Amino acid sequence: MKKILTLTLSLIFTLTATAQSTFVSSLAAKASKGATVYGTVECNGTPIEGVVVSDGVEVVKTDKKGVYNIASQKQTGYVFISIPSGYEAMTEGADVVPQLWAVLTAEPQTVERHDFNLKKVDNDNHVIVAVADIHLANKLNDVATFTNSFIPSLKAEIEQYKSAGIPVYTLCMGDSSFDTYWYDYLYDITDFRKTLQDVAYPTQFFNTMGNHDNDGATPCDENTDWNASAKYRKAFGPTYYSFNLGRIHYIMLDDQIYHNEPRPDAKMGKGIVGSRNHTTALTRAQLDWLAKDLATVTDKNTPIVIGVHSPIFRYKDYMYAPVECRLPAEQRDEFVALFKEFPTVHILSGHTHRNRCCYGRDDAAQPDIANFTEHTVAAVSGTRWHTSAFGGPQIAVTGEPAGCKIFKIADRDIKWYFKATEFSADTQFRCFDMNGVSDFYRTSGQMRVFLDHFPKRTDYSKDKFRDKVMIHVWDWANDWTIEVTENGTPLEVTRQKAENPQYVLSYEIPKRLWMFNLNSASSRKKIRHPHMFHVSPVSPTSTLEVTVTDCFGNKYHQTMERPKPFHLHMK
Repeated sequence: MKKILTLTLSLIFTLTATAQSTFVSSLAAKASKGATVYGTVECNGTPIEGVVVSDGVEVVKTDKKGVYNIASQKQTGYVFISIPSGYEAMTEGADVVPQLWAVLTAEPQTVERHDFNLKKVDNDNHVIVAVADIHLANKLNDVATFTNSFIPSLKAEIEQYKSAGIPVYTLCMGDSSFDTYWYDYLYDITDFRKTLQDVAYPTQFFNTMGNHDNDGATPCDENTDWNASAKYRKAFGPTYYSFNLGRIHYIMLDDQIYHNEPRPDAKMGKGIVGSRNHTTALTRAQLDWLAKDLATVTDKNTPIVIGVHSPIFRYKDYMYAPVECRLPAEQRDEFVALFKEFPTVHILSGHTHRNRCCYGRDDAAQPDIANFTEHTVAAVSGTRWHTSAFGGPQIAVTGEPAGCKIFKIADRDIKWYFKATEFSADTQFRCFDMNGVSDFYRTSGQMRVFLDHFPKRTDYSKDKFRDKVMIHVWDWANDWTIEVTENGTPLEVTRQKAENPQYVLSYEIPKRLWMFNLNSASSRKKIRHPHMFHVSPVSPTSTLEVTVTDCFGNKYHQTMERPKPFHLHMK
């Protein structure tokens, strides 16, 4: 597991080439006895009292003069602040990464000063854009698609909030890059930060790292996880930290332990020296720091929002409870106990490229997690940019569209909705006329070849699928409802796991047939989605009215005229 190492001078100097805070204050400050790191936190010359400052191990607060002192051994190589409510960290020029950290440049025993300057902002009401798995690699035209598709879609969506004077921020749950291809296509995590500047990303960008943001050229040893994160830390600073926006306390954690163990049969790109394997867990250092950070949140009614890459909680069966924790068994109780005093804890995660909303309250056998809600967010990249490169829609591995999740925060109230890149926020589901799907599966030569090679996949040409309608609700949760009527008569709606035919058409066929990859083990099994709903209309040509209601009472409606053909770009 990741160890925090005492930095050598050579590593310290390597880390200094970053857009860290280099602010120098005119406020008077003096290091206290035993302190090795000190400085001030201010807002345009006015000191700010009570700001939490940390070196990743120790956690302190500024005094009345805005001064902090840390007896730091400088293990992490940086010092960072937890931005207080009502403020924002500075950014520089086109850069959108908040300057909330500074790199420590002196030897561990040498005293050094680092100051921070903040700006005042009213952010009791604010909006969070939750993104994950952007996976830029400089291949499959991904940077251009990100620039010309996702960015305009995001800017259009958040304009309504910005024009109303509501601050908007982005939380990224990792895998912004793709370790497999860092050296093949000369694009790594540091290039991603430059891309954010190039596309004029429209909000401040708070990042955490995913497994693919590690350097696969790092040899496997006891320090692999720490060493493999060096480029990430150079680009984005601390791998765990906290900040406050309005009345919400945010915590970004790194829950990926990168091993990169050698394996002869592992797929390796140029420069990669291991299998890039990893496990979901938190380091001892993070857990210890987390306890100290949460102790600074004295109002226990404060909602907590945690950003991680890999989901921490999920349903064992995505259709129903019970809930399982993906942290190691020895960490589960400790992690949960840290939040027992906080009634509202939201976790934002990615990694799976699928939308999931897991409520701890759904599992009566585990009352200690009833305060947790986990939102796993579908990937910005969908299927890592493949479907758009193949000329199809931008969709993820189980067929939901690529996109992000928007969280609207009013004081302590939190609401959310999914925003697909290629759809307006008013569109939350897609309807399939299974007669059209069945006809396509029966008559498409490519589909028949695919099914011949992968017979375990769903063959929708069979008669049992005809005369039905399948509805895919992209961000379904257990407290949503769905109603379907035919000529004013309600139809019985059943929820069943099913394979999304549009995913097969837009990804599996070109990936396997066009790219001569007919021996793929991953395509031999069905990829079934739990957010599928089925009805059996009386007539094969009637018009259906479909209404989906989310947990906040928002209604999303479609009039489905049939017959509805099935094709690559169907809506």
